Amino acid sequence: MRYKALRVAVAAVVALSLAVPAQASPRPDQPVSLGGKKVLLVNDDSVQAAKPDGSDGRGIYVLRQALCRAGADVAIVGPWASQGGKSRSTAVSFTSSVAPPPAVPAEFAADCAGAPGHGLVLGACQGSTPCGPGSPSLTPADVAELALTGIVAQRLGWTTGPDLVLSGINAGQNTGIPVNMSGTIGAASVAIERGVPAVAVSAGSSATPPSTETYAAAADVVIRLLASPQVWTYVRDMVLVNVNQPDVAAGSGPSPVRWTKVSRVASGWVKYVPAADGTYQLSYDSVPAPAYEADSDAKALLDGYVSISAVAVDRGYTGRLRG
Repeated sequence: MRYKALRVAVAAVVALSLAVPAQASPRPDQPVSLGGKKVLLVNDDSVQAAKPDGSDGRGIYVLRQALCRAGADVAIVGPWASQGGKSRSTAVSFTSSVAPPPAVPAEFAADCAGAPGHGLVLGACQGSTPCGPGSPSLTPADVAELALTGIVAQRLGWTTGPDLVLSGINAGQNTGIPVNMSGTIGAASVAIERGVPAVAVSAGSSATPPSTETYAAAADVVIRLLASPQVWTYVRDMVLVNVNQPDVAAGSGPSPVRWTKVSRVASGWVKYVPAADGTYQLSYDSVPAPAYEADSDAKALLDGYVSISAVAVDRGYTGRLRG
């Protein structure tokens, strides 16, 4: 496949970038600096970050903090409410509104305040009335479209760019076949469609939301990954980079990294169960001990590795057609 050679060619470079601080140069070509880069952050968990477990957007603020400290000019535009599982869907809302969330967590409130964009944070909802409690949210893909075509130029004066779109950090993994329904992947796909490099980031490998340490570990991987010049060129092949960080314990140090492929083995399936009243109830059947491919994203996460994989956005078949 066309992505196999691409994966092999960059795997060594990515590994080197992740093995040393971003300012060091393991190769003759200098690593990319995030200083002054215009970065748009989107997600599918919302911008609220109001739940104690952090599942409604805390990851996006952890990632913004890391990017700001690296010198990037970062803006957040996310769904007003959680929109997981929305894939590349749109709400088809002909009028949309944006507003800051009621409160940004205090430890992140001042991040990027000194940058040109002053750390803009907006949530996006459907309709012409101001976003508020109960407002129907735009989807992750909607948000990316809105930010790229309407917000960054008007609110930030970005007449070119952004240089990069980061989607996440998502609460929970995005590996294997289910990446097709991921809102995190869907938002990043919009950027690739518009010719902007994109990275989707997810954290956690258990049923509970990720800890702040796990989010921070994922952010650290992204900062080091972005030092690789090759990562910024994937857009030419209509490919986004998908990062999955396993759960970590405080003080455990960086997780090892694997360059992987998207697993074709499902860990479970959605199903609908008939009910006595004639309706159908949504259910989920997990697969006991699925046999993941050795080089897959799901297997890497199961083994405690950070998975980094390339996801094709154009869905084009790259094998030989029979005929």
